[in-house]
Amino acid sequence: MTGQSTRNVALVGSKEVIESFIGVVSRTWPNSKTQVDQTSKAICHVVETGSGTQVVLWEAIHWRIGKVSKPMTQDMRVLRRMRSSCGIDLVLFCITARISQSEDFVRCYDEVYAKECQRKIPVALVATGLEWAGGNMHGWWEKNKDSMFHLGLAFDVHACITTLRSHDNPCIQEQINISQTRVEALLQIQDLTQQLSHDPICSDQSLEHSGGIPCVPEMISGIYEGLQVLHSHPPISLTRITASLQTRTVVIVGGSGAGKSSIINAIAGEMRAEISSDADTCARECQGFLAELKPGIITELWDTTGWDESLVIEKVARHVQRLVKTRGVDLLLFCVRAGDRVKSHVERFKRKIQPIYGKETTVALVVTGLEDENDMDAWWRNNKGDPVFYELLMDAHACVTTAARSTNPLHQERFRQSLHRLRELVHRPNLSSLSFYELTHECAVIFLIGSTGCGKSQFISTLIGIPEDEAGVGYGLKPRTHRFKAFKFSDSNKSSNSETPVILVDTPGFDNSDPKLTDENICNSMSVWLHEMYKRDITVAGILYLHHATGPPVTAHLLPFVEIYGESVYSRVSLVATMQDDDVDHQEVPNSSHPGDLDQLVSKGAKTFVYKNTPESARELCWYVTKDTDIPRAEHLKRLVSELSQELPNPAEGWNADGADLERLANEHLELLRRIRERSTNDEEAAEFLEQCRLVRRQMADVLAQRGQGTSRLVERVKCCLRTY
Repeated sequence: MTGQSTRNVALVGSKEVIESFIGVVSRTWPNSKTQVDQTSKAICHVVETGSGTQVVLWEAIHWRIGKVSKPMTQDMRVLRRMRSSCGIDLVLFCITARISQSEDFVRCYDEVYAKECQRKIPVALVATGLEWAGGNMHGWWEKNKDSMFHLGLAFDVHACITTLRSHDNPCIQEQINISQTRVEALLQIQDLTQQLSHDPICSDQSLEHSGGIPCVPEMISGIYEGLQVLHSHPPISLTRITASLQTRTVVIVGGSGAGKSSIINAIAGEMRAEISSDADTCARECQGFLAELKPGIITELWDTTGWDESLVIEKVARHVQRLVKTRGVDLLLFCVRAGDRVKSHVERFKRKIQPIYGKETTVALVVTGLEDENDMDAWWRNNKGDPVFYELLMDAHACVTTAARSTNPLHQERFRQSLHRLRELVHRPNLSSLSFYELTHECAVIFLIGSTGCGKSQFISTLIGIPEDEAGVGYGLKPRTHRFKAFKFSDSNKSSNSETPVILVDTPGFDNSDPKLTDENICNSMSVWLHEMYKRDITVAGILYLHHATGPPVTAHLLPFVEIYGESVYSRVSLVATMQDDDVDHQEVPNSSHPGDLDQLVSKGAKTFVYKNTPESARELCWYVTKDTDIPRAEHLKRLVSELSQELPNPAEGWNADGADLERLANEHLELLRRIRERSTNDEEAAEFLEQCRLVRRQMADVLAQRGQGTSRLVERVKCCLRTY
């Protein structure tokens, strides 16, 4: 079953789910054959795709949720035998959507893919059981991809499907047909290299070219029961709901008279939710409204009961819990009216509502009743240091007014500002942060690491100019950054490399008090990021290790980078001493009575800097790190070529000589770039070296071109790097 036109896919999942997936494959290709491999005794399914490629699906790993903590030993032997004999082109996890973030699945993924396959083989996810998704199966991926990634579950491609054979409901039957199309597209991918930076082909956008899945009125009423359609821009009809590629769920909570209903009316642009002029509660029940505030994105706005002394908050908590479980909450707006009762409402929210959503849901604090303030945002600057906000898990804030009916010109202008801010909160799926899947090989990625409280999030807030709470700046003793977050920075004023997108990755602080965020766990999560970036040919342009004068850096925190990039990565490390406000005039790195590993890191090539807590100082540091992004990319290219040389096939085909030539050219290319950096002041000499670089790259491309297409995935990755770097 091996050969140049054969692709081997290892299926991992429970026996029942794998069988249901094979059922979809059989209905897509009725001529597929099932047989037992005599050597490994494993069941395999041979599919002739019709494009000259034979796909062999191996039932490699069976595991049962809750029954065994690890895949069976004999199954792991099958996987190893496949790797050594015929090779594995794709590892495909088949799961039901509901267990995507379970401990069992995380453990299985870690054992099979992270440890056994060492994350070097392309990996795909097939999520089944999504016939209930209301015509938007891909929406499940949009809601869960970031949470899965932060658990270490990264995938190169995915398909959201249903494995039902048929159904009387036309909408579900259409989803069944689409699922077959997605499975067909998934198994016919010839070059996963082109998919790694793009998320992925098996989505509603790429497969439903007609603009979405048609849906019948009965299905709509069953899924969106109780929701009212708001006037939108342009107006929306119920028949267009499931044509959307994304549905966002926004829940609004707060005390009586906080302005929740007014916020919904302001966001939607129409008077829909009932408003009271006093503190009497109007929204006695949880009410939902639909609005298309952005083309292709349907927003569910849920207004909840306002709590006060006479109405217990448990009822609101039950509504929120139901929405979290049934729909998933993308954004929770916690509304308070500026005044004496803010503290009591915040305490109730932390005690009753916050435990429901934990750290995964995006939360924004909305402070209303500020129409008489010249600077509405000054309320937060004056109050954010209050201890009552220390344990409040929030990602953003908005200081607004909902006085839409006021005739005062100043109030009207502040209301327009408030409207812009509120809609901005609702529109932006992850506020200022980016998803890992939005990163591409064109990006210059900078990691920020350091101990808790060293100022990583503050640095991002100062550099990018976003509010401190959106950047994750903490005000108490506990860490605010619980997961890795990516932020995009654009500086058109200075950088000579301004066309390159700069991405800053904020990381949880070391030496913190959270037992779930040990230094070992943080380093493991960092390894996941770096491995997935490496697979997608995304390079690390630099590492900013922020530290206090009394808390020097630790070499062990850089081991995940050394594991991927080798000892040369130390030249990309900047040891940044953060300064107190009364020390900003100093130009030298503050002396420390505890030098730690600082001297050792400097001897390995790390540079030292002083950050003066100003935007200018942050931009200067960012520019310095990203001004030579070609060198990390050339080092990445050199490593790819080295790996390619180690796995070259039959010497009779002449690959050994080609491999030596490629390694020589890659080394020459890197050395030329280093000379350009050393002689940057001599424009004429630098231009000469640059022309030599282009010549070397053309020579490398000529060597690879002789190999033809599809020879090796690594060959295609090297070609891609030569084209795009």
